[in-house]
Amino acid sequence: MFCIVESVMDKVGNRGRLFFDSLCSFQRNCIFDVLSVAPISNHIAFIMDGNRRYAKKWNMVESAGHRVGFLALILILRYCYELGLKYETVYAFSIDNLKRKPEEVQALMDLMEEKIEGLMKEESIVNCYGVRVHFIGNLKFLNKSVMVATERVIVATANNSKVVLSICVAYTSTDEIVNTIQRSCD
Repeated sequence: MFCIVESVMDKVGNRGRLFFDSLCSFQRNCIFDVLSVAPISNHIAFIMDGNRRYAKKWNMVESAGHRVGFLALILILRYCYELGLKYETVYAFSIDNLKRKPEEVQALMDLMEEKIEGLMKEESIVNCYGVRVHFIGNLKFLNKSVMVATERVIVATANNSKVVLSICVAYTSTDEIVNTIQRSCD
């Protein structure tokens, strides 16, 4: 886990470090506030949104904003695993994201591939917490190398059984409805 944090922190600079420190405190406070209200759920979902706005606000390149977003996600997932949540879903990359500038889309694909490959490392969060990873969405919209990485991590984590992490990539509700109707007609 700390290898992942250090790697990301090296790439985001001092502003990213300030964000990281304040995020840890904020996240813990939010989690404890939520937990004090009701019993813990078995499933929680996150929508990855606002990374570009964050980067713009802090005068960072867009890809740095996405890296900070990934770091925030890893931190909150770690808290979820430690609290005993069994199922987590992350909405990471909508089909609509493909309409962005080609260089941003490529940077996102590169980041996805890097982070998906990182999930297979021995010290990764999925191995520390016994997480099985699977992907939801129309993966044919992804770069070939990202598709290969998704297949590899699914196979590599197939025997993990403590937690299930579903990562939604290349999805939209419209695409899901159309695909479901087509499958039903077949």
